[in-house]
Amino acid sequence: MSNLSHMNNQSFATWRSVLIGALLIPLNSYWHIQMTLVWLMNFPAILTLLFNVIFILLLLVASNRLWAQYSSHTALRQSELLTIYTMLCTSTALCGYDMMQCLVSLMGTGIWYATNENEWITLFSHYLPDWLVIKDTDILTPFYSGESSFYLSKHLTVWLVPIVCWTAFIISLIWVMICINVLLRKQWIEHERLAYPIIELPYNMTITNSSPAKKGSDLLTNRRLWAGFAISGGIGLLNGASHLYPSLPSIPIWVTSLNRFATTKPWNAIFSMNITLYPFVMGLGFLMPLSLAVSYWAFYLFWQFQRIVGSQLGLQSLPGFPSPMAQVRGVWIALLLYVAWGGRQYFQRVLRQGVTSILRPGRDKATSCDAEPMSPGQAVVGIIIGLSAILGFCRLAGMSYTFAFWFFAIYFALSIAITRIRAELGPPAHDMYGAGPDYILTTILSSRRIGPQNLSVMTLFFWLNRESYRAHPMPHQLEGFKLASRTRKASHRLIVAIMVAAVLGAISCFWSILHVGYQLGMESKLYRTTWFARQGYTILASRLAYQTEVSYLDLGFMGIGFIFTMVLLAVRSQFLWWPFHPVGYAVSGWWIIGRLWFPLFISTIFKWSILRFGGVGAYRKTIPFFQGLILGDFVLGSCWSIIGILFEIPTYVFWGG
Repeated sequence: MSNLSHMNNQSFATWRSVLIGALLIPLNSYWHIQMTLVWLMNFPAILTLLFNVIFILLLLVASNRLWAQYSSHTALRQSELLTIYTMLCTSTALCGYDMMQCLVSLMGTGIWYATNENEWITLFSHYLPDWLVIKDTDILTPFYSGESSFYLSKHLTVWLVPIVCWTAFIISLIWVMICINVLLRKQWIEHERLAYPIIELPYNMTITNSSPAKKGSDLLTNRRLWAGFAISGGIGLLNGASHLYPSLPSIPIWVTSLNRFATTKPWNAIFSMNITLYPFVMGLGFLMPLSLAVSYWAFYLFWQFQRIVGSQLGLQSLPGFPSPMAQVRGVWIALLLYVAWGGRQYFQRVLRQGVTSILRPGRDKATSCDAEPMSPGQAVVGIIIGLSAILGFCRLAGMSYTFAFWFFAIYFALSIAITRIRAELGPPAHDMYGAGPDYILTTILSSRRIGPQNLSVMTLFFWLNRESYRAHPMPHQLEGFKLASRTRKASHRLIVAIMVAAVLGAISCFWSILHVGYQLGMESKLYRTTWFARQGYTILASRLAYQTEVSYLDLGFMGIGFIFTMVLLAVRSQFLWWPFHPVGYAVSGWWIIGRLWFPLFISTIFKWSILRFGGVGAYRKTIPFFQGLILGDFVLGSCWSIIGILFEIPTYVFWGG
């Protein structure tokens, strides 16, 4: 009870921490766009632990320690530093290569790349609302060609309405995610006590010895941390210098691609299999629960096994065999249902409290807890209001209410599944490509029944569908609530901080992209971000020109993924020694794990060996070393990217997208 009282009296987020976070967001967004869009360097939002945010947090921690020597009572507290961290994570996820960078391209690509050959003008341009896309070629020409300025009055005037409308949509989207996380928070954080491996490094970085309760736990004074930092940072320093001066030696991090050796059947069916030695991946893998880390790379090998066997047996005559996208849809649906069933009593009680507080507002205070970010009733009302705004937005854009409801019901369900995977597994990256509501709805309903208007408006949400599950903002929110819980602070003001980050993150991302777009040209210099948008409109044109019926083959593979997951979950519930968890199957079917599986395999061997022969005590003593591997990679990688931006030269990339 004393802990709860302490939590109620102190807020996790203070107004000065929100202000500092707000001031850093535009700078971070500009840096992010320069890295990913202008110089094609590292892609932070593809990772679960955002290296740019960790770098900024380290600078804040170091500066705060220096300031504390002169004025300890005004120095930032741990909770304030973590508030800034959560805000920067939210804005970075929004500004990611897969999310708003794709959105901005979608706003012009449908018109700019329309030709007589692809027939985009006649197929769908009239379905795209003028207040969400740019159709004026006089405005688009300098945007795609460059050598102009976004700050001309004619450019600002045309872009203003779409920016305001999309920002309003993003605010509603983030708000609904927050309200859902409020309902999930207690079950996943306090009752099930999920691992949340992603938050370990930022949490430990912000601990100091100033508190007697934390004496000796200061990570940044731990020699093992700096030993790990010296190894990964030294590799980054040497490879960065070798990149600038090729006569210098280097240490290969990307060793080889196994596909180059697999040239005969059935081995040529192997998809994206590489040998890499990323130190930060080894560090993140060491922090993952052992059985889940094993599941991550073991199921990746199982996907490859399916491809090889399918090639040998001639099953590749089935389109896309083994249909990982379709299987993953079934996997995440099964995971979500399993989680909902496991927490059914809690969720029923919370929803009952929420509905009761709506019908009888006077009882809201009696049934809520002051330590919660908001009461269940407020969260339920917030979801209703946010979803109403989203559905109204879709209806104004031309999408039917029914189709919009099912689209976003599936989207938020998938968002919950990804948030759960992050909380439980904490992988270095997760990829759910092809598992979104667009593929599910076209598989079940067929493009013919959905209709051209709904299909066209749905394409404007391609930035939510394609690979934006790699850079999803919802897990960062719940991780922020977890950080508040670990610091024993009330998290209600964190909601304000996240919403401020969403607003400023969206606006600063629009500004950063449009600024460099008109300056350098999206087509001539920044072409890579237009790939996703062109893919979205190409898929739309195909669906309109060749309208499909229900895909029973895809439904069959969805069923296989669903049943396989349920069987694995049943086995795990009966045999505690069973090492394989289906969350690994859900996130290992696409290409990105091909770059991560080998360092994860190495870190798994290290972790198992240390636990087997040294015990839990030895494992805990080794954690700072592996956190140092992460920090060294992130710091040197960030420094090289800043040097490249400042001097306008290509520099060493420690991690590619």
